[in-house]
Amino acid sequence: RVSCKSFIQLSGKFKGGNNMTPNKEDYIKAIYKLGGNHELVSNKSITNMLQISAASTTEMLNKLVAEEYVDYERYKGARLTEKGIKFAERLIRTHKIWEVFLVQSLGFLPEEVHAQAEVLEHASSPELIERLVEFLDDPTHCPHGEIIPILHE
Repeated sequence: RVSCKSFIQLSGKFKGGNNMTPNKEDYIKAIYKLGGNHELVSNKSITNMLQISAASTTEMLNKLVAEEYVDYERYKGARLTEKGIKFAERLIRTHKIWEVFLVQSLGFLPEEVHAQAEVLEHASSPELIERLVEFLDDPTHCPHGEIIPILHE
C-alpha cells in the first residue's frame, strides 16, 4: 500500500523530472500566475502569494535556476524559461482538468474543487490527464469559466 505522500513524491517521475516536488511546482505555478511567463516577477510578490519567507523564496529560486525553469536577475526578480512556461501550463491544465472532472463526474460544487484539484495536480501522469481529457470530451473551460491551456509541445 502506498501512502498519499509517497504517491505525490512519485509524481515527479511521472512528469519526467526526478527532482520535481509539489513545492517546486507551486513556485513555478505562482511565478506564471504573477506574469512571469513574459516579465520579471519580484521575490516579494512570490513570497506574498505563497505566504512563505523571503529566504525560502530565494533558496527555491536558486534551485529552479539550476534546473533551468527560471531565469533570475538580482534585485529585479524571476522569469520563467521556455521550459518553465511549458511546465507551468501543463500544471495549470492538469489542475483545471481535475476541476472539470470533480464537478461533472463526482458532483462537487465549483467552489469545492480547488483544494481537491490542488492535491491531484501533483500526483497525475500526463497519460492520466489525457485519458481524463478524452473522458470529459476535451473541455475548453474549467468550472470557474477560465480557459484550460492547450499544450504546445
